[in-house]
This record gives sequence, C-alpha cells and structure tokens, in this order.
Amino acid sequence: MEGGDKLEKVTRYDFIPINNKARKDGNGFIHDTPVITKTGVFIYHEPNGTIRKELRLPEDVFHADSLASYEGVPLTLQHPKGLVNPENSDKIPIVGSVLSQGIQDGNNVKAKIVIQSQKVVNSGMRGLSAGYIADVIPEVGVYEGQEYTHRQTNIRLNHVAVCKNPRAGSIARLNMDSNEIIEEEKETDKMPKFKTDSGLEYEVLPEVLVAINQLKADAASAITKAIEVETAAEIAAKKAQSEMDAKDAKCDTLKAQVDKNAGELEKVKKDAADSIQSAVTTRIEMLKVAEKFKLDKADELSNNDIKLAVIKTVRGDGMDLAGKSEDYIQASFDMCKEDSVTRIDAMAEQRRKANEKLKLDGKGEAQTSDEARQKMIDKTKNAYKGAK
Repeated sequence: MEGGDKLEKVTRYDFIPINNKARKDGNGFIHDTPVITKTGVFIYHEPNGTIRKELRLPEDVFHADSLASYEGVPLTLQHPKGLVNPENSDKIPIVGSVLSQGIQDGNNVKAKIVIQSQKVVNSGMRGLSAGYIADVIPEVGVYEGQEYTHRQTNIRLNHVAVCKNPRAGSIARLNMDSNEIIEEEKETDKMPKFKTDSGLEYEVLPEVLVAINQLKADAASAITKAIEVETAAEIAAKKAQSEMDAKDAKCDTLKAQVDKNAGELEKVKKDAADSIQSAVTTRIEMLKVAEKFKLDKADELSNNDIKLAVIKTVRGDGMDLAGKSEDYIQASFDMCKEDSVTRIDAMAEQRRKANEKLKLDGKGEAQTSDEARQKMIDKTKNAYKGAK
C-alpha cells in the first residue's frame, strides 16, 4: 500500500436504502431505522471530469466521533447546493431529521429518522444519501478486491437526503408500506442504458454496463497516474535545474572570493615587504648614529635604547625621560642628533683653521698637531747650535 501526506477536506454525498418497516406515529409522521451509509470503495466524479476511488475503512466509518455526528442532522428532499446551515435552512426543503447517533450494523451504519413532510411520499423517492464532510488522503491500494486511490478520514455527517438512486445501493431505502407510498416503476424489467461519447444510447445487460464503467474508470485512473508521473518528472527536472543553478552561483561566488583574496594577499605581501625594508633602513640609520656617538654594543640595543643613549650622551644624566611619550623621546633624539652634527662640524672647522696657521712642511702639506709638536721639540734641542 502506498500513502501520501497531502490532506484534502471535501464534501461527499453517499446514497443508501432501508430494510426495516417504517411506521407512523400519532401525528402521522413516519419513523424508520434505515441504513444511511456503509464501508467500502466509493467512486466520485470530480469537476474536472476525472474520477476518484475513495476507501471508507470501518475504523473511519464507525469512529465514535463520526457516529455521534448523525444525531440531530436534517433530512432533506434531495441534496441542497452545499452544506445545510442555520443561514440557509429556511430555503431548503427539510422534510425531517435524524433522531439518533449512527448505529453499526455489520458493514453498514443505521440511524433512527423521522419524516415529517408528505413531500417525501408524493415524490416517489425512496433512496437515502448521506451528505458529509471528510478529510481525503492520497493512498493507493486494494480493499476487498477493489482498487482505490484515496482514503476518507474524519467523516462528519451534515444531512441525509431522500433521493432516487442511492450510492450505497438498494440497501439504503425507506421501507414504507405500499398503501402509504406511490408505487415506483419497477426497473427490474428495464435494461440499463449505455451512452456513448457521441450521445447515442444502447440498452445493455447490467453486468456489461458494470464492466464498461469499470473500464472507463480504469482508463481515467491510468490517465491520472500518467499525469501524476509526468508532473513528478517535471517537478524533478525543475528541482535538478534549480539545484544546478544554485551550485553554479555558489561556484561563481567562491571564484570571485578567491580572486579577491588573491588581490588582498598580494597587497599584504607588498605591505609586508615595504614594512620590512623600512624597518631595515631605520635600523641601519640607528646603528650609524650609535657608531657616530661611539655607543658600546649598539647592535644589542633596540632602536629606542639607542635613542635614549644618544640623548643621555648629549644632555647628560640630568635629563629625566621616565614616563615620557614616544613623540617626546623622538623629538629629543632628533635635536640631539642636530646638536651633535653642529658641534662636529664646528670642531672640524677649528682644526682646519689651526692647520692653516701651522707652517707647511717641505712637501707643501699641512702638518699635523703631533708633527708640529715634534718640530717644536727638535727646534728647542738645537737652539744652542744656532747660538754658537
């Protein structure tokens, strides 16, 4: 058995006759306990021309809530258009009511009814048809040799109609005595007619008509299944295409992200290289400054330690740098470098001027301070020679 989870709430009208003898009360009202409906597979014609075979299982038909819904519903002459309710009941030919809850009788459901209108007697109609609402679930299977495509659940009665041709067959009929009713035309002598699609009618044996209707039902069922298969294939194809489109979009997104990350990676590499180069350049410059100021073990000092050492060398220990900001220390360092360069340049200028005052040696080159001193000593030692 195959099932589905699609739930559909529908209105159904089933037909059935009665086996008990009806009786009249003191008011002339007719009482009976007929069969209202039964279990089994029922065939329904849909508005779109298709048919559905719906199963009514005993557990659904004889459910306590379903049987309780029979009591108090109206008895109508033929089915109204739609369900009976307080707003439309005065416009519907209500000819009686159901007096009891549903009563299980084998595969059938009986109920006590009362007919309070002569219209039923005059109409000649003796069939009973249950009008109810139910939830219908798609479900394919076979029940007592009959195939079905759906199953009814949550069956709730709305009304019972007196009609001519009950869906539940000859068992769903009123049982009034012959002197209380208008004799119906005996149809046992008449053969049923089969109507072709072109509109022609032919009398056929009942079993032939049943076979024809079964073939038509099977053909309609096959068409319905084919449509369902085709629809399922279309849905599957659309789903596959949708999934493929989603994957393509995801791939495009990932590719764009990869391209973006590649560009960002190159930028990071360049920034890192520039940062390293800048750090190296700065370190070289700091080591040159340390060498100029003759700092010991400068290669073991950090750049900030070199700055502090230079400031201390120029300004002395009296300058307190504790708690000073990096900007303050940098500014002090820059000033110390400039002062140092100025003093070094001044000393070089002084030496240059001093050399100009010294006498040049025989080679025309300026004497160094040591050479000038030695010359002075030699001159003093030989002074006596000149005096002689």
